[in-house]
Amino acid sequence: MFTEYNAKHYPISDTAVSLKTEDTDLQYVFDECEKLCLDNTMAFGDMPVIREGAKYNGLWLETQPMGGEMYACRNMEIALNNHLIFMKYQRRDGKMPGMITCSFPFRGISANHDWMQGDFFTRSAMRMYYLIGKDKEYLKLLYETLKNFENYLWKYRDSDGNGCLETFCIWDTGDDNNTKMLSRGVHSINHGLCFTDTPPTDHGGMPFESAEYMAYSYSHCCVLAEISDILDNGEGNEWREKADKIRKRATEYLWDSEKKAFFDRDKDNETIDVLSLENIKCMYHGLFTQEMADDFIEKHLLNPEEFFTPLPLPNIAANDPVFYVNDELNNFTPEIENVVRANMADDIADNSWSGPVQGLIYQRAIDGLLNYGHHAELTYFGRKWLANLAKVKKFGQQFNPFTGEPSPGATGYGPTVLSALEYITHLIGIDYANERLTFSSGKNEKDSEFNQLLFGDTYLLKRQNGTAYVYKNGDLQFSFTSGARVICDTSLKILNVIGIEPSETPITVTVGNNAFTKAIVPNEVCSLTENGLTTLKKVRFDMK
Repeated sequence: MFTEYNAKHYPISDTAVSLKTEDTDLQYVFDECEKLCLDNTMAFGDMPVIREGAKYNGLWLETQPMGGEMYACRNMEIALNNHLIFMKYQRRDGKMPGMITCSFPFRGISANHDWMQGDFFTRSAMRMYYLIGKDKEYLKLLYETLKNFENYLWKYRDSDGNGCLETFCIWDTGDDNNTKMLSRGVHSINHGLCFTDTPPTDHGGMPFESAEYMAYSYSHCCVLAEISDILDNGEGNEWREKADKIRKRATEYLWDSEKKAFFDRDKDNETIDVLSLENIKCMYHGLFTQEMADDFIEKHLLNPEEFFTPLPLPNIAANDPVFYVNDELNNFTPEIENVVRANMADDIADNSWSGPVQGLIYQRAIDGLLNYGHHAELTYFGRKWLANLAKVKKFGQQFNPFTGEPSPGATGYGPTVLSALEYITHLIGIDYANERLTFSSGKNEKDSEFNQLLFGDTYLLKRQNGTAYVYKNGDLQFSFTSGARVICDTSLKILNVIGIEPSETPITVTVGNNAFTKAIVPNEVCSLTENGLTTLKKVRFDMK
């Protein structure tokens, strides 16, 4: 089997993005993020990659494959290398490195396998298959990588054999200084990593029965089924059946049908009653059903007492007893405070998954919401996120959910930077994924021109006076009223028109001499036929 682990040996193509907008704040955010992305690129040996940035001078499995794929529209080689390097350093038993660092000329590249550090590799790695022209050798390599990783999880991470995967330490999820763990006696440093593949006996209530890890496995199986169908290896149904089994087990064991959320369990199988955006991670990986996602978003994500804060999406609900932003802003009782303070690390001011709004949460929320058709909510969150970044003019790791103020620490944190660029694209830009081109135009944004070079063609989305005009290689293809996103195949045939605004919006799509008009409600998906815009589905929307 072909086993080359450097992007230069694959059919990568040139890509580039540019934006000119009359919105000076949005232009500032775009330009600054482009610069910070360039600052975050570096060579790991002969492999150019994009690192996590700020104080994190390396690649983490929880961020950089996903971040690399987001950078593909700007640099395909870097995007692919951000996946291949994790495949290259996969252990023989299937375990992926949680962190890869590089320090030349002396230490070189170091791959760390002592903890998992999340798993945001699978879905972005599959997208890279389409971005590099559907290269089958890459797909075969990815199949073996995911199959071996999946086998590792079920061999080592279900220590009690009850069909639910486990975390062994804090860094397994990357949720550093998370008071869900600290309040149960898990020390953020002493219990940060786990050197073995056997469950710990001294890590507070660990191992934890983890919804997040069940989501990783579910994602593995879904993508393995997709690859199996493409390669015609006859294993697709087997992977689909396993995915269904994993979702069923996670739902019956970890989903609270009254509270409408996933909750982990401790080593004694007792529910850990902390409401967190671990649920967003599960949505990113597709573990929720549509109804579960709709319920969680309505009941929790849009609840001002929980996650719908002035700057939305704190990692732990704002009314939870272990919610913590800083010494002045927390919900601790004296008993909880004593335990937490005994177990927190010194960097909690700028690295706390207990209450601050994290750039990484905003990065994950994009696919987490779009997987379930919640485009309008994403528009709202994106505008909030971009406006705050323009105001504070710092691109750090985390922010106060009530004031929007950034925590101390370095700027240039990759997930914050890349998520900002993705939200700009969601509002006024062009996206490509899995052989689909998306043209988005929010109705509140000022006039702009967004250019994308992809597969040798140049696309332009020109927004002027409330209308978006789509060009390919200088030729006008179609136009549509701002307030929607239009999904096309690679020939630019319009497949769907989607309402992305939090209110009903009249939309007119014009193709040649034909104009089609419809008032589209939030999250409504329409098809375009010769008879006009026809509703295919409406995803629940309940933003008060």
